[in-house]
Amino acid sequence: MISKTTKIGFDLDGVFINRPPLVPKSVIEWLYMRKSNGLSYRFPGKIEQKIRIISHLPYFRPPIKHNLCSLLDLSSQRFEILLISSRFSFLRERTNKWDGKNNLFKYFRKIYFNEKDEQPYLFKDKIIKKEKINIFIDDDLDLLFYLANKNAAVDFYWLSKARTKKTFPKNITQIKTLDDFLKYV
Repeated sequence: MISKTTKIGFDLDGVFINRPPLVPKSVIEWLYMRKSNGLSYRFPGKIEQKIRIISHLPYFRPPIKHNLCSLLDLSSQRFEILLISSRFSFLRERTNKWDGKNNLFKYFRKIYFNEKDEQPYLFKDKIIKKEKINIFIDDDLDLLFYLANKNAAVDFYWLSKARTKKTFPKNITQIKTLDDFLKYV
């Protein structure tokens, strides 16, 4: 059972912020990830950074409203809720504009962004350990496999409607929406 002292960490993109309309998730993963020798994410060059800044206009990144409603339920239960986003530093201004329009960040006790442009899986692992997170929710299954291996005592939730044939470690559970997660609370 989850107690009131439980620390719950959330990713941002794919959990509270949707991808741009008409762009398949596979295309986004192809742009962001590099899977040659293990898990790795590409840091974009200057031209691609400009494209990503445009693609991160609030108009192109709508909130996932049903997950925002679930966050309201969780915050009313007084859990310690943290946001841990691996967005690179060049998206800081766009992220702040998105929040100015959607007013999400006020629900989190602490907010962490990848200001030093570290590899996302290393950044999230560091924050999970630093904050002693008990539960972490993300939409990136490869990243969750890495984190689950490094943090056996943490419960991870993969937020996705996709089907997979992968066998999950004991500490990863798939949920389709944050409403599904509320059933565990």
